[in-house]
Amino acid sequence: MQKTTQYSDDTLQQRRETFEEVELDSWRSPETLVTSPKSNSYRENSNSSSESLIASRDKPSAHIYSTSSASVDTQISGKDLDSAQCKHDDEYSEKISVVRKRLMFVGLFFTIFLSGLDQTVTSTILTRIADDFRALDRIEWVPTVFMLCSTSLNVISGRIADIFGRFSVLMFSLIAFVAGAVVSASAQSIVVFIVARGLSGIACGGMLNLSIIIISDIVPIERRGRYLGFLQICFGVSNAAGPLVGGLFADRLDWRAAFFADMAMGIITAVYLAVVLRLPRLASKATWRDGVRKLDYVGIPLIVACISFIIVGLNVGGTIMQWTSPATIGCLISGAVLLGAFVMVELRFARVPLVPMWLFTVRNLVIAFSVTLLCGMTMFAIIFYMPVYFSAVFGANAMHAGLLVLPFGMALSVSSFISGYFMSTTGMYRRFLRLGPAIMASGILAIALLSGKTSEAVYAALLLIPGIGMGNVIVSNVIAVQASTDPQYISTVTPLCEFFLSIGGVIGVAIFGAVHRNKLSTILTAAAAGETQAAQRIIEEARKDVSVVYSAHVSDPLRAKISDAYAESMRHALWTMLPFLCLALVLSLALVKSPKPARPEEIPLEPTEEL
Repeated sequence: MQKTTQYSDDTLQQRRETFEEVELDSWRSPETLVTSPKSNSYRENSNSSSESLIASRDKPSAHIYSTSSASVDTQISGKDLDSAQCKHDDEYSEKISVVRKRLMFVGLFFTIFLSGLDQTVTSTILTRIADDFRALDRIEWVPTVFMLCSTSLNVISGRIADIFGRFSVLMFSLIAFVAGAVVSASAQSIVVFIVARGLSGIACGGMLNLSIIIISDIVPIERRGRYLGFLQICFGVSNAAGPLVGGLFADRLDWRAAFFADMAMGIITAVYLAVVLRLPRLASKATWRDGVRKLDYVGIPLIVACISFIIVGLNVGGTIMQWTSPATIGCLISGAVLLGAFVMVELRFARVPLVPMWLFTVRNLVIAFSVTLLCGMTMFAIIFYMPVYFSAVFGANAMHAGLLVLPFGMALSVSSFISGYFMSTTGMYRRFLRLGPAIMASGILAIALLSGKTSEAVYAALLLIPGIGMGNVIVSNVIAVQASTDPQYISTVTPLCEFFLSIGGVIGVAIFGAVHRNKLSTILTAAAAGETQAAQRIIEEARKDVSVVYSAHVSDPLRAKISDAYAESMRHALWTMLPFLCLALVLSLALVKSPKPARPEEIPLEPTEEL
């Protein structure tokens, strides 16, 4: 039985005028509510059995978002927020005591810290690991497999959490984290170590996404920005600390000790959260058997295989293999074909779609995902290639180069917290999502205009600028997608932010690396002309190993030539990032106040409340 509250056209117009100045895009009047066309929370009254079947087929197991006249009439004074969504969030949040929330936040923030630490802990010890296993030719697969598994989890973790529950999936991720650390620490071959890092990638993807989802569940949207900002501080600090921690263990003890430390911290975190993490029970009688039946057994392998082919193709292209090689082209084409197959399965055959395709008909969601991808391209290019720049131009060792890039990560973390705080205070996020790409572009432009003669301190200081810009983007895009869709789909859209950030990183690193290598090859080829055979051999070695530049047997004039070549090629690659940031800025200007419905013809003008 349904109770339907009807509004006249005059009343609806009055609601629109009341919220005309609302900045936060989460306001959705009845006719502009963004919700699934299959959701039974907003559907027309009908006795049709086919419509009932469609409604029950995609019935959400998480938040059921429905409005009544009371919720529509509710206004949050001084806050540019959707009143109905705020009321829903408050009711859910009030079921947890303040003390319990604080205890949960401690555990969730430490989970984020572990995830960020494990992502970068191997960056300074890969060479040591390769030496121990005598597998320098296969060591590139360690970060590639980790990124592949972590990115795959960004797509599927939200829907799995909807089916099996947040607590179960988070505990599974922590157990997988501990198992991955144990196997990594005890591995006796490079193959076993790579498999272990893949397991750790699965764990870190689940830990990161579930922590964000749970925080989004228990914190009302008008206060969510500051918590997500603090979360980003935890993640940024741990990401920056990872290389230092890995290097410290490798120098003082052994590289395996870093993973034993991960294991110990993972066990402590899992036990702590098992005790304090108590989430309100959802109004669902679904059993684990029901959950298993709901899994998208076709969509999951398709999207994992798609991501695998794309990431492998972009990683080996231009490095291990040529971009024109059959293997590289085959990987990219296979990824594109599998992506098309995945979309077809989700649209036509999936009982509970892994990623509801109607999400990509929502203007604000598409814009937020696109801005995240484009800015992620530049962010990861800075993280991966600026240390190479500092090593080649200034002769910095791995630890010193990491410290010079540290201002970028610290600025990102602090900026995300500050922007999140102001978003919570003002209820506005569009200006932050627009400000981010603009600041990043100005910072990249300033760095690209520098020469190799500029001091390293100036470079480190200028890296603060793109860090500040990226901090604005990371939090505002999460708030944007959460505010632009129904709360029951938060667990689906939130991990997609991290997914597009990761995919953007893979694409950005591939493009930046290709431009850098091509320009470097051109300059070094010209520099080798007229040099002795010994100098030509050194130049050829410098193409593959930047440490050769500051070897003792390299003369100062030759070192200057190679160093200048690296500086020029890096500046050239930085210029290629500017168009992507400008495109992100243009797209962010297209954000609208009220998101359009995914399927306007299937969303009624009258809000409904099920009894």
